Formats: sequence, C-alpha cells, structure tokens
Amino acid sequence: MRYTPALLLLLTTLAACSRAPEPQPEPTRAAATSTPAPTPSATIAATDLSRYVGRYPFDLVAGRRFVDEPAVRTAVARVVSDMGVRDTVLSRDATANPVVEQDGRILSWACEAHNCGPHNWAIAITPDGRDAAVCYHDQDAGVSRWYPAEYRARASDGCPSGE
Repeated sequence: MRYTPALLLLLTTLAACSRAPEPQPEPTRAAATSTPAPTPSATIAATDLSRYVGRYPFDLVAGRRFVDEPAVRTAVARVVSDMGVRDTVLSRDATANPVVEQDGRILSWACEAHNCGPHNWAIAITPDGRDAAVCYHDQDAGVSRWYPAEYRARASDGCPSGE
C-alpha cells in the first residue's frame, strides 16, 4: 500500500491525538512568606505621573498609558460620581493634547474627535496621584462642571487645555 504525504500527516495526527497524556511532575510549593499585600497608599506613593509630561495621554510610557494608570483611575473614580463622565474621561477614544505640568499638577486634556470646543475634559492630578480634580465640559448639554465641585482652575470657558 502506498501512502500519500497528506495521508501520512493525517495518520500521524490521529496517532498523536490517541496517545494518553504524559504524566506531569507535581508542582512544588513555595514556602509561604509573610509579605503583606500592597495597600493603595503604598501603590500611590510609588507613582510618579510626571513621566507623562510632554507625552500624549494615550502614549505608552513604561508599558502603560496615563489614562490606564491605577493612581489616575482611582483618583478619578474617587472624585467623579457620574459613571458616564468617568467613562468618558478615562476613555482612549478621544483627541488629546500632550500632558503638561501646570500649577503643581499634571494636566491631561482630551476631547471628542471633531467636536473639541463643545465637548472636552481635563484631569488635573498631583504627580504622586493622591489628589485629583476633573473638569467636564459639554456645551450641548449646557454643562461645564468640576469634580469635586469646590475645585476651580484658571479657565472659565471649557476645561483647561494646558496650551
């Protein structure tokens, strides 16, 4: 009987599938250590958001985007109670200016593509990520709001862009 290459491949594949799996060695267990889980304040203390200055908020810096930084996401969630605003502010689906340092804070500004004037937002956060304020401007809805409400930056029209 003569075997074609395709038939040989099929027979080899079937033979491999019908074999019992080879036994795997038992994993070794590492000795338990008493290393405590990191606390949010320890994680935030190690944050230096100034490394994003001069970069766009969606650029990867050390493998992470500004809007994906845990300290940024935590700080924004802490001050913005409106989930829709929070999702918009932390979205990567936007047009943005480079991140700047302004008045001792890291300022990230972004807007809706092709609708920047009427719909934009900004995150003003301390370099260590401990304190943040968010501005959300939606001209069509007649809203220009800071979170927390008592925070006010220099800009009166829309959110500060750092330009």
